[in-house]
Amino acid sequence: MTSLLVARGLVIEAVEPDSRMLAVLARNNPTARHHHSVSTAIPVEDASLDAVLVADAWHWFDPDATIIELGRVLKPGGWLGLVWNVTAQPVEPWEFELLAESDRYDRSTKGSAEGVSNRLPYFPDEELDYAQFAWAFETTPEHQAAHMATTSMSIAMSHEERADYLGETRSKLQAVCDAAGRESMPIRYEASCARWTPKG
Repeated sequence: MTSLLVARGLVIEAVEPDSRMLAVLARNNPTARHHHSVSTAIPVEDASLDAVLVADAWHWFDPDATIIELGRVLKPGGWLGLVWNVTAQPVEPWEFELLAESDRYDRSTKGSAEGVSNRLPYFPDEELDYAQFAWAFETTPEHQAAHMATTSMSIAMSHEERADYLGETRSKLQAVCDAAGRESMPIRYEASCARWTPKG
């Protein structure tokens, strides 16, 4: 997300608590301002930000303390944007093959407006806007396994469980690629986006 925002010519205050990830962010986005900090201590002046954007990371935050900090840093009329990328509802047979048991959920619990709203009970409904966007990412078996290794579900696993899970992810997509005679396949996602604009 940082790269996309930089490409739009915006002034970016990028905040990251992990020093290794911050180094990668700085290397990939040298024109952004980089801060080694957390969501509850954003190192900017009061009422200085037009928006705060979070992609696939809100679940790591302390929401109550973060909301207090947002009240400090956002300008009047400023807003919080949240994005979750959810694997799209499978349609093709190979998409069902890739679906892990842990992903066989009722989609209303994640990607829908109701699902997102249920995960944000501390925001009044009248202050929330919601939108959803379809997109696809062309990925190889190795890249898909590397991507899944960064998810909170994978990180929470034991070393042995993670190795088995990532090996299975890699093998499943490799079988699909081999059957299609391709090196990669388009993995379809839905970006579920919520915008909170405080009224008071």
